[in-house]
Amino acid sequence: MPGVAVLIPALVAVGVALRPRRFWEPLALGAAVLLPWWASLAGLGLAIWMALRARRADPFQEVAYLQAVSAELRAGRSLRHALVEARMRAPGLDLAYVVRLARSGRPMREVAEAASEALPGTGRLAAAAMRIGAESGGQVASAFATLAGIQADRIELSRETRAAGATARASVVVLTTVPVFGLAAALITGSLSDLMTLGRIGPILVGVGSLLLLSGSVMTLAIGRSLS
Repeated sequence: MPGVAVLIPALVAVGVALRPRRFWEPLALGAAVLLPWWASLAGLGLAIWMALRARRADPFQEVAYLQAVSAELRAGRSLRHALVEARMRAPGLDLAYVVRLARSGRPMREVAEAASEALPGTGRLAAAAMRIGAESGGQVASAFATLAGIQADRIELSRETRAAGATARASVVVLTTVPVFGLAAALITGSLSDLMTLGRIGPILVGVGSLLLLSGSVMTLAIGRSLS
């Protein structure tokens, strides 16, 4: 079947991209070949969503890293040493480039620039603290502790905001997905065949109606994302 011939390479590509660590993950992807095409697409979408969600770093790891840097500085370590040793507290953050620059003795300006990209929440402020500490030689331990507190407050506020808008997001999901699945079900079951047999105007009605339905779903989703 042509559909299966296209689906198998797609499954292989997804499996390579996800880099499964457990034996049942590639088996689950391969099992989708035996399912109907709509179930296969739904399973692939769910697998990709779960993989992306699992790869998302814990936001509190940035807080832990900043706290660890502050603790190392208070213990009398140099700024470079603190940046390297604190990495152990945040394994989910991509700090390899920052650590490599700090260990190789590169100018602190370059280390700060790398840190500003590696720390998604407080990167610019942390980079400014690094430059100040390197240029003035002053103690910046309190600055990193303050940044950790700011980032923790941001995370808590973001979670409270998302929790408050959970009902609105659920409504947006329903208003977006139900019409799309209804249209797909009508196409699969042949419910639109009567309209398609109305001569030239039939396909036009189906096409315009489908376009309006999909456009409404997209606009609803965009409005929901802007509100959240």
